[in-house]
Amino acid sequence: MMEDRCRALREAMRERKIDIVAVGPTTNMKYLLGGTPHPDERLCVLLVSADSMQMIAPRLNEEQIRSITDVPLLLWDDDEGPGRALGSSILCRGEKKVAVDGTMRADFLLAIIETGSCRNVVPADDLIGSLRIRKSEKELELLRAAARQADRAMEQAAKVCVPGMTERELAWEIEAFFRNDGAQRVMFTLIAAGPNGACPHHESGGTVIEDGMPVIIDIGASLNGYMSDITRVVCAGEPDVEFFQVYEVVREANEKGRRVVRPGKAAGEVDAACRDFIAGTGYGEKFIHRTGHGIGLSVHEPPWIMRGSEFEIETGMTFSIEPGIYLPGRFGARVEDIVLVTDSGCETLTGFTHDLVIK
Repeated sequence: MMEDRCRALREAMRERKIDIVAVGPTTNMKYLLGGTPHPDERLCVLLVSADSMQMIAPRLNEEQIRSITDVPLLLWDDDEGPGRALGSSILCRGEKKVAVDGTMRADFLLAIIETGSCRNVVPADDLIGSLRIRKSEKELELLRAAARQADRAMEQAAKVCVPGMTERELAWEIEAFFRNDGAQRVMFTLIAAGPNGACPHHESGGTVIEDGMPVIIDIGASLNGYMSDITRVVCAGEPDVEFFQVYEVVREANEKGRRVVRPGKAAGEVDAACRDFIAGTGYGEKFIHRTGHGIGLSVHEPPWIMRGSEFEIETGMTFSIEPGIYLPGRFGARVEDIVLVTDSGCETLTGFTHDLVIK
């Protein structure tokens, strides 16, 4: 599988006249090699040309890298720095057009530029992203498993969410569940109670969940390298009438977005299905973010499901549908699912109930 991915990358490089692709220890490297060494401030870069591959890496990571790949290594020690390894790499054999991993460290990019061998430096994101955006059957199996785990974690969150606990305490409960359920990493546990729900990226804190408060629960983790992401709302007691109305609008907007997904649709059409419905209820200005993002090895990756995008959706793509309404000083509501584009429409990978959970 990794050979096929590298072969596809080289074909894309030939089409775009790229001499070398430089990739840091990011999810892009994981996609190409099946793993990454420990990422830190030490220069570590995979170099891919039309006919060869090399990795410049700190010697202390040699054993770890050898367990992942047999790519030839140019090793350097802490007391000498990476200059010699860089200078002897394929990067420095004449001037090159280099595509660089947009998610690697900026100081890695600066080190590459300082070799003086780069005739032109361009982003590699579209190049590698075009390969990652359509998932293989194996990847889909892993994404389904990650989504099922997120469903289980959400079920636990709904069970333990009660008045008197803090946002942070609920986040800890969810994190512990994920870890005990086999997650490699807990990526985020965003708990937003009451007025905090009006901030889409509120950081879980010391706010006490009170009776009648709606609580937005946005959680995700990594399972076997692939990500999950799900958002639901739990009410710790009966909420007020307007919240019921807002939640129902968001729930229906989520459903309308998922219904419109199919191959050939533009990403902007999916966004419009959610956004136009919300606007028709009078809350259009309160939907303040895009409708969705791709998911796979990264929590956020292409495609971007946003207003006006003409990007054409294809079978095998996976992304979120997550409309929301946010009323500052009062509350917010968001319902998020992960969908897979199929030949005839979409499969919703997250399965937790869309009904408002009232404790």
